[in-house]
Amino acid sequence: MKKSIRIMAVVMVALMLCLTLASCGKTLSGKYTSDKGILGETTYEFSGKKVEISYKSLLGTVTTVEGEYEIDDDKITITLVDEDADEKDAKDLSGTFAFEETENGIKIGLVEYKKA
Repeated sequence: MKKSIRIMAVVMVALMLCLTLASCGKTLSGKYTSDKGILGETTYEFSGKKVEISYKSLLGTVTTVEGEYEIDDDKITITLVDEDADEKDAKDLSGTFAFEETENGIKIGLVEYKKA
């Protein structure tokens, strides 16, 4: 009887650990840059579940917006939380995009970003 209770306890702990790890989701860390982004030269800096996106305008001005992201299999969903982000930026940078990890970095949509 004691042995079966111990086995059941070990199984329950292992099951809870698996469920906890599965719910964590994938996260990225570091800076990824490309000069072929939607808005020109673009840098994504990931930390935990947060992302900071910087891009250089045609006039050379650098704009930075903040958001959160979630990766689900081969898709990444980015939601801007920066209240200062203008509506066009939010439209171009927010949403769900195809996602892939590559040898040198990541691919969001059709653009590859190299790890800096």
